[in-house]
Amino acid sequence: MKRILSGIITCALLFGVSLAPNSTQAQQAKSTANKKAKKKVSTTQATLPTESGGKPASLAPDRKPDPEMGVLDSLQKNAKRFESIEDALKEPENVEFLDLHEKNLTSLPPEIGKLVNLHTLSLYGNKLTTVPAEFANLKKLKSVDFGKNEFTQVPASIPKLKNLKVLYFTANQITKIPKEVCGMTSLAILDFGGNRLTEVPADVVKLTKLRIFNLRFNKIDKLPTTMGKLKNLEMIQLNANPISETELRRIENMLRSTDVRFNY
Repeated sequence: MKRILSGIITCALLFGVSLAPNSTQAQQAKSTANKKAKKKVSTTQATLPTESGGKPASLAPDRKPDPEMGVLDSLQKNAKRFESIEDALKEPENVEFLDLHEKNLTSLPPEIGKLVNLHTLSLYGNKLTTVPAEFANLKKLKSVDFGKNEFTQVPASIPKLKNLKVLYFTANQITKIPKEVCGMTSLAILDFGGNRLTEVPADVVKLTKLRIFNLRFNKIDKLPTTMGKLKNLEMIQLNANPISETELRRIENMLRSTDVRFNY
């Protein structure tokens, strides 16, 4: 529920709709929604921060909404949702949306590579440390959530998914964003919040379609100057990183059309 709800917020942001509350009623509605969201964490939509410290970014004059995110949203709403790998493998070619969140999984079978039409996959809240090489066969995959697992590194098969738009590794133990991830040029949402990162690779500049970049709760003290070239970046979340006031000012000047969210 939490990720589904925040996905609505994300879509509004990606399509350039203002998210700022304009009434007491809107604030009360948000409060109620947040309480409900705590009850269950589910699928694959973007999780945006609830902390104060930033205002939603409006589209820069030369920044256009991402139509592919609208297509993904429509696919997710219309697809039949499978909730077990066993059921999915009974009719692999018919599986488009697979929700395996909080199934206590420690591994995935190689047969998952047979789900050739899969576009959305949630593996949130399991105990995975890697995925099989056959994962690279999921060429139509557009959104995958590895949040709250036990990854210490990004599996080598993930950067091979060139059509991926949304990638979550929230709340794992990853220490490095590999340069291969920077070659995933279709990414619009990239979430490494709650890991052990100490730096962001300069090659991140290759992610020209990136809209939302979550780096909260890491050990990052600076960003590469190349990030100033990410003209489509609407929001970057830097809360709870050891960033100095001087560096924060440099980041804000570098990313003038981006909503930079940060507090100590």
